[in-house]
Amino acid sequence: MKKIKTNILNPISSSQVEYLKNTFLTIENGKISSISKETKTSDFSDHSDCICIPGLIDTHVHLSQYFIRGSHSSNLLHWLNTYAFPEELKSKDLEYAKKVARDFFKDSVRKGTTTSVIYTAPFKQACETAFQIAREIGVRAIIGKTMMDCNSPDFLLQDTEVAFKESLELFEKWNNKTKLLEYVFTPRFALTCSSKLMQMTGDFAKQNNAYIQTHLSENHEEIRTTLKLFPDCDNYTQVYEKFNLLGPKTILGHVIHIDDNELDIIKETGSKIAHCPDSNFFIKSGEFPFEKIKNKKISFALASDVAGGTSISMLNVMKMCNYRQQNYIVSPTEAFYYATLCGAKVLGKEKIIGSIKVGKDADLTFIKIPEIENKEKENILSELVYLGTERKIKATFVAGKPVFQS
Repeated sequence: MKKIKTNILNPISSSQVEYLKNTFLTIENGKISSISKETKTSDFSDHSDCICIPGLIDTHVHLSQYFIRGSHSSNLLHWLNTYAFPEELKSKDLEYAKKVARDFFKDSVRKGTTTSVIYTAPFKQACETAFQIAREIGVRAIIGKTMMDCNSPDFLLQDTEVAFKESLELFEKWNNKTKLLEYVFTPRFALTCSSKLMQMTGDFAKQNNAYIQTHLSENHEEIRTTLKLFPDCDNYTQVYEKFNLLGPKTILGHVIHIDDNELDIIKETGSKIAHCPDSNFFIKSGEFPFEKIKNKKISFALASDVAGGTSISMLNVMKMCNYRQQNYIVSPTEAFYYATLCGAKVLGKEKIIGSIKVGKDADLTFIKIPEIENKEKENILSELVYLGTERKIKATFVAGKPVFQS
């Protein structure tokens, strides 16, 4: 049993957050067993100089691109061919794959992220290594090997049957084999995946209640080329619908240039969206239709999209979420919600993680806030969103175990 004195900032909804000052958290068997204002023991860790928030959730990130953060380009497809694809090739080397995975996870927990939904390079050993190091460090992760069997550089191109077979083997080995790790089938996007590969993937994932992740409508050229490849589809979203890739466990990255008909398909299928504001801005892909998607009541959450995004920090992504909207104002309460509890909802894990409640897993991040005793909830929340990257993270816990301590 572990008891901690701290100040809790807890997401309730996109418009409501709870603040519990000088509160005692008790952790038993990896879960939060009590939250109280008093304790009968003097044996507790004192984090009363911190704000305690739920562990941050990154719903879309490319682990194998971690070392090329900040590589500038003003166009997605140029950026992929110039930086991302050559970098992913390096993970064909096992030692390089180990280094990038270890550095990625260490930086993630250092920045307060406890759950990541991950694309690895299109090599089985790169994905295998990511799982091994995630298990070693103790993070919560949903990891998939990127699948590419057409219209790709020769050095990343996979045979269709091999791409699917290796993904299936990784799924069978790692999915739910530990409490914290799951597999996600990962066709990169319609440009680099054949009809056959997408159909096999969609059918298997549905039959086995597995996660799927891919990209949708990030870039105008991407959309035009996709529609040329699939002329029988009226829009990009229909391509994924046709091959059974949409559903409640599907996470669609970006979704920027999208019309109402496509949003209706996403909503009707229960598919989810990963919103990547830092990446959208850095590569100049466009502005996420935040208000339209919110009003459609489509479930979405925030994501770093490293290395299209420049920082692994979800605190930075929260800030960028508002900065990237020209007309809609994203409040600190809303940004915080989309990086925590709503992220858990996108993953179907809101009963386990995403907020600080008795019975949930103790995925927690402790952030030092100067003079916290003199600050109100609104001040602390705003500071967290806009100055969070300047604040020191004191500790990060996953399922009650410390994975980072400063």
